[in-house]
Amino acid sequence: MDDEEMTRYQLARLKKHSGWTYIHSIRVNRYAMKIGRFLGESPQALKELSIAARLHDIGKLAIPSNILDKPGSLSDEEYRLMKSHTICGYLLLELLGYFRTVCETVMDHHEWYDGNGYGGKKGSEIGIPARIVCVADSFDAMKFGRHYRKPFTDEEIYQEMAVNSGKQFDPEICAAALRLFS
Repeated sequence: MDDEEMTRYQLARLKKHSGWTYIHSIRVNRYAMKIGRFLGESPQALKELSIAARLHDIGKLAIPSNILDKPGSLSDEEYRLMKSHTICGYLLLELLGYFRTVCETVMDHHEWYDGNGYGGKKGSEIGIPARIVCVADSFDAMKFGRHYRKPFTDEEIYQEMAVNSGKQFDPEICAAALRLFS
């Protein structure tokens, strides 16, 4: 099975486990690819970015549906479990033999540019694909909301992204997203 067939298979598993997460992943890929093309990423880098963006939440296969779909706030224990989706995804994709860049992007997509993310990496320690997916993932979460939070307006998204440029988001990638999606 080649990478694309394996990716489609993993996405089918994700769709069965959490249809909402599957649709979110498809949208994140669309945004990430627009950003990657805008930034002039190479064809190989775009291929790996597309796989990583579609599979960025594949580790949520390890999270029970009642936690993924919980309408209210997560308990501390549930939040710790939810955060584990990045390492679970990394380990699954590494086991399946995906490109190292894809695995690392899945693991690092919740890292913040200023180091306040899940694992404490910051700035250039975080690969460009993970920085792109971080912006695309956050944009989608704001645009479409969550079952526990309403979607943001376009103005609220713009403000949130602008305020978090240089904090949560790589400033160059955030500027590209704001230009492309505003």
